[in-house]
Amino acid sequence: MPANRFLEKAEVEVYANTLLDSLNSTGGIDAVMEARTQMEQVVAYNRSHTDLLNASSSSEYSPEQRNNLVKGVFKDTSPALASMLGIMAERGGLHMLPRVLSAFNELIRSKLGVTVVDVVTRVPLDDHLRELIKNKAYNELGGTVVLREQIDENMLGGIIMNVGSKRIDASMNTMLEAARVALKRA
Repeated sequence: MPANRFLEKAEVEVYANTLLDSLNSTGGIDAVMEARTQMEQVVAYNRSHTDLLNASSSSEYSPEQRNNLVKGVFKDTSPALASMLGIMAERGGLHMLPRVLSAFNELIRSKLGVTVVDVVTRVPLDDHLRELIKNKAYNELGGTVVLREQIDENMLGGIIMNVGSKRIDASMNTMLEAARVALKRA
């Protein structure tokens, strides 16, 4: 691994640690979780708006212009996140944001003792299923469990759960696709 990769890794860890510490000290776990959601949205935005990503590392703009550009685009995010994004752009490092998000997620677990379970369903979870998921995650992973629920009306039914890099996909869409593949092979 080249030296610049080691430097980038260290830089990613500094961004993630600094952001987590700042958010946690000013707003606790709620601020941390809100910024996590916002960072996911920024990563998704950057994937579909490559012009911004290119401009944020272009030498055609001064570091201050890149900082102001990115802070302007993401002005509705938390102040700590907007500041970090601006600094990353100023230094031409906004491309590292997906890795910062990954490190941030790991720090939520390791530093705060919080297990985040992202759940996607077609309809809202009832209280019984919500508690069942929380208890299962607590028993297997420990720590405080935070459940983030998302409704996807395009799902036919079932549930998709993500915890860190683990994914459980018990959606009807996936089951039907598996059946289609099996039928094509037959």
